[in-house]
Amino acid sequence: MMNPKWVLLLLAALISTSLTADVPSSTSSYLTATDKARLKKVVEPGFKLQDLSSVHYAVFGFRHIKEPITRLAEVCEFLIKSAGDSSLTTEQLYYLATTWKSLEQCQPKSLPLSALTKSLTAVLEKDAAKIPELYHAVNALVSFGQKIPDAAVAKIVKTLQATLKKDDSPLNLGYVFHIAADLGSAGAFAFNHIEDAIVQADEVDGRFLQFEGGLGVTSLLVNGVFKLSSSLKKKPPLTSQQTVKLANYFLSRRSVQTPKGAVNFLSSINILATNEFEKPICIALSEDGVVVSAKQPLVRVKVCDLLGNPVPSVTNVIANTATKVTDDVVVISKKNFQATPNDKTLFTLNFMSATPEPGFYKIAVSAGSVANTVTIKVLAEVKVDYLEIGTADADQTTQPKLVKVAHPQKLNQKIEADSQQKLVIRFLLKDASKNKPMRVHQAFVRLASVSSEKDKQEIIFVAEPDASHVYKFDMPVGTAAKNFNYQSGDYNVELIVGDAVLSNSFQWTLATVSLKFPEPSASDVVEKSTYRQKPNVYSPKPEIKHMFREPEKRPPAFVSNLFTGLCLSPLLVLFVLWYKLGVNISNFPFTLSAVVFHLGLGSIFVLFGIFWLKLNMFTTLRYLLLLGLVTFLSGNKLLSQIARNRKASR
Repeated sequence: MMNPKWVLLLLAALISTSLTADVPSSTSSYLTATDKARLKKVVEPGFKLQDLSSVHYAVFGFRHIKEPITRLAEVCEFLIKSAGDSSLTTEQLYYLATTWKSLEQCQPKSLPLSALTKSLTAVLEKDAAKIPELYHAVNALVSFGQKIPDAAVAKIVKTLQATLKKDDSPLNLGYVFHIAADLGSAGAFAFNHIEDAIVQADEVDGRFLQFEGGLGVTSLLVNGVFKLSSSLKKKPPLTSQQTVKLANYFLSRRSVQTPKGAVNFLSSINILATNEFEKPICIALSEDGVVVSAKQPLVRVKVCDLLGNPVPSVTNVIANTATKVTDDVVVISKKNFQATPNDKTLFTLNFMSATPEPGFYKIAVSAGSVANTVTIKVLAEVKVDYLEIGTADADQTTQPKLVKVAHPQKLNQKIEADSQQKLVIRFLLKDASKNKPMRVHQAFVRLASVSSEKDKQEIIFVAEPDASHVYKFDMPVGTAAKNFNYQSGDYNVELIVGDAVLSNSFQWTLATVSLKFPEPSASDVVEKSTYRQKPNVYSPKPEIKHMFREPEKRPPAFVSNLFTGLCLSPLLVLFVLWYKLGVNISNFPFTLSAVVFHLGLGSIFVLFGIFWLKLNMFTTLRYLLLLGLVTFLSGNKLLSQIARNRKASR
């Protein structure tokens, strides 16, 4: 029995193989002439010669798309004038040096190289120089053709290694790869960090590979990897799938709108297309090969590099399989594409020779060691085999009286139908090339009034096919009267046939029919008048105002006053009893606590009265909290004082 561990490993391998089988090993697009023309407009404003960075991006953008620079002398003069500015930063010196080197035709003696080199060397000698500063300084010195001293090289290497120990982010790694490439063999240490950089890439949808930071960081890092690999003559530790996914990401960003983004995109596409290690190949449908029909039977596939140039190593392009999307039926297997004599990137295949059914097909295309899947649409031409139109009794007591009409002609005679009849249409559609019955997604019968546009009625019905693919349409005139708003008269009958896979969808006016509807009933008249008012549903409506509940009727003033007197009677009884008993006011202790307590107690009663007259509960509670606290404290002190006095008197 097989070891369970090996069974699990075998299953994992099979699953991995099945998951990666559909992953394309080529890109589906490339840098087209349209892309180059648009990107040229993005970078072209840099030739207004306003600042070094915009000039840098304009020159490099034109170089990448192989466009001649018409204002070469003026650009050189601008660079020479800018070089005399002693306040240039290291980054500006980098723009100056790289642009000067890219132009190649400016006079080198016109630049103050000694002063520029001195400024750049000073950056390398700084103890606290940052990675971007080192990148700009080293690249500028190399662009000016200056050799970096050995002592400075050793110091730079030590600084880079120390920085990577603290921060090995994709941005820092990108700078380090570029600097290491300019240092030659001394930068070999950075090659071991390429794998550390690649594992930080984010994969999107199984098709794209990018780094955190977007196009700028991804371009800097990828360009640095290939630049360092080229300097050391070592193949970068990148698989072909990773290279393709990186290329897919850059191609997805071709719509950049900034000069810097355009140069980042173009530089990466160029380095991926021209490097000596791994060059992605594009397998894509040509613009005129996406739709296939009997009139245009060829599938045209373009096989090229990322710049649209031919790939000499690809001489044989094969359609491994072609399957219909809806049912996975294989119609082509292992069929060769034919090379086009006047275009070495274009390969054609007569797809209609396999007599495919109309629909969408996926073709698995291989070109050398790479493969991709393209989707095409096969169109069919439809024809009306026959069409009959006429009338029949609504209760089907007699056979319909039908007349044949040939497409695309119109019936000469007018058909008349009253409320006791129904309008009948029968027709059959066939594939023109195979002469086979076919169904379409859209088969409509449209009845439009011949009257003026103001009162024009238009109703569209769906024609349904039966088991034999014959389309049938029956419209009882009496039942359909409500849909036509009971407007009798002449109507044009049109047949509308359409489908996504038809090359000749059509709208055919086949006859004129005179419809006589019954008179509407009383309920139908009401509904009709209501229907006529529908165009006014958006007219202003009366303003909606909130209606408060009306207050209840109050009792007479005599009843209210009597009730108030009854409520106050206990107070009157209290005063009478005090008078009878004889209140000893002289025994009132005139102390602060006694005065405050009685004032507080009185204030509380007054507050209750005001609450009854005008205050709400929440406002009353706020005042009551303050008065109650003062009354409680003063009353507590007053009672304590009375208790002490009684105890002392004993």
